Amino acid sequence: MKNWKLLSAMLLACATLWLACGEDYPTPSEGTQVSVRFAGRVLTTNNLPVVNAEVRAGDEITYTDVNGVFRLPELKLPARNAILRVHKAGYFAFSRAYVVENKSLQNLTIQLLDKQLIHSFAASQPSTAETGTGARINFPANAVTKTDGSAYSGTVRVYAQYLDPTAPDLSLHMPGDLRGISLSGEEQTLATFGMLGVELETPAGEILQVAAGQEVEIDLPIPSEKLAAAPATIPLWHYDDATARWVEEGFAEKIGDRYVGKVSHFSFWNCDVGLPLVHLSGKLFLETIDQPLSWAVVELTLLSKGYTRNAVTDQNGCFGGQVPKNEAFLMEVYVQTPCGKELVYSQNIGPFQNDVVLPNIIVQVQNIPELLVSGVLQNCNNQAVQNGYAVITHGNLEYTVPTEPDGNFSLTIFSCNIGGPVTVVGYDLDALNASQTSTFNNPASPLSVGNIQACTPIAEFVEIIYDGQSYKIVENVGREIVGAKTNIFAESAGKYVTFQFENNQQTGTFPLDQFYFYPGVADSVSTININTTITQFGPSGQQIIGTLSGTLQSNNGQTHTVSGNYQVNY
Repeated sequence: MKNWKLLSAMLLACATLWLACGEDYPTPSEGTQVSVRFAGRVLTTNNLPVVNAEVRAGDEITYTDVNGVFRLPELKLPARNAILRVHKAGYFAFSRAYVVENKSLQNLTIQLLDKQLIHSFAASQPSTAETGTGARINFPANAVTKTDGSAYSGTVRVYAQYLDPTAPDLSLHMPGDLRGISLSGEEQTLATFGMLGVELETPAGEILQVAAGQEVEIDLPIPSEKLAAAPATIPLWHYDDATARWVEEGFAEKIGDRYVGKVSHFSFWNCDVGLPLVHLSGKLFLETIDQPLSWAVVELTLLSKGYTRNAVTDQNGCFGGQVPKNEAFLMEVYVQTPCGKELVYSQNIGPFQNDVVLPNIIVQVQNIPELLVSGVLQNCNNQAVQNGYAVITHGNLEYTVPTEPDGNFSLTIFSCNIGGPVTVVGYDLDALNASQTSTFNNPASPLSVGNIQACTPIAEFVEIIYDGQSYKIVENVGREIVGAKTNIFAESAGKYVTFQFENNQQTGTFPLDQFYFYPGVADSVSTININTTITQFGPSGQQIIGTLSGTLQSNNGQTHTVSGNYQVNY
């Protein structure tokens, strides 16, 4: 059984910085091509789900659902450079290169940083922008231009986020995995002393940049915990989204309890010490060699400097990645319970001069109750649901487990004395149905929830019938209402639809002024003759319900028939 787990907002301990089992600088080491799957959840920094965020890896694209959940199909990517990207309007873009094993499932929790407007100023005047968390950006007069290099004298809007290097959730939202390319072209791991992300825009949203030949001063606080270890001069690194690496460029000086440096362009900037790398990997087992310890948190603390990196083991108990060369570490393993994370293993390891595979580690979990939850998801005809998943909650933890082809799902979780009941809900993505919530107040292991039937219609969906073929989409359904216009969108793996109409929030029949559907629309659309008939439109707490009917003509002259229906929460 291959399953995947998502921790709830209250227990988002770490992201996978190792595996779970532009400019003219060197291309990062790629490694061999392997098969990998990505799944997980995209959240705000307040741990709220980000809906309809675009998630991309290789040639695959998907979108997060109403719970922020995404799931990509298996794809081939470089073992040491499996890049995942997440984009959503209003947030800083996220990307990271993961180190992965063949046939592994990367279970990720990602937080997107919202683009905070911290300052506005006239481009012709000098100005200082402050983040509110201690970072400053000092602009000289006339230091900003349009992206084509032409002069700009209007209002500059500064969007910025300072990232505290001591924050426990840093690994959830920082770009990259702290691998960088030094001035000499060597790939290194970075010990960060603080990061700053900046974007410049006009009031109309047009991107601006630092003018050629100009520099802007960045001024970052040094946390008190890192002040003693902070060098007098530290390299600056900018984040290159194309390669998902930090690239060394310039330096900052330590002035009191701050680092001050100058930059000639903006993305994310990082004050870091670079360290040479080796590859470390291993495998965890729970009590016997026959039971891999999945979804455990592995933390490595660099003893010489106190920096901590962490990872989550995959379904095979594997962990690994790039670590500093010739350094000793404290390795700690934690399991998650509703009461918090529990330490189950601790050992000093290293130093390592070359790549290393640790001996198998058997973890003895004492005084922490284990709970094996299993069941079978069926449709209303008592047939196995192949394309579905179960949501298991226990206390403040929530797990999402996909079904196997026979409808089975199972997951071992850890409990505690305040764990509370276990609840299970199943979802059938083909029939657009969900099960009733099954509640188990005094769970004991093994907990077999038996057969769960998904027979209650899912509240939100879009069905498109394109040239006679039906496509049902339920995983990412939403709407945007701006003035008189309404936009409906939905997405699941390999399927995406968005359409727009002007109805002034009224029922009736209205023409579409935009329509895009994949995989149906393989080329550009020249003519849209599609109407939507809305039978219900809100208000808040209710739904938008309607149908589609008509044709479209692509630029190659082909005419396609389109119909369908949709039901979206207002």
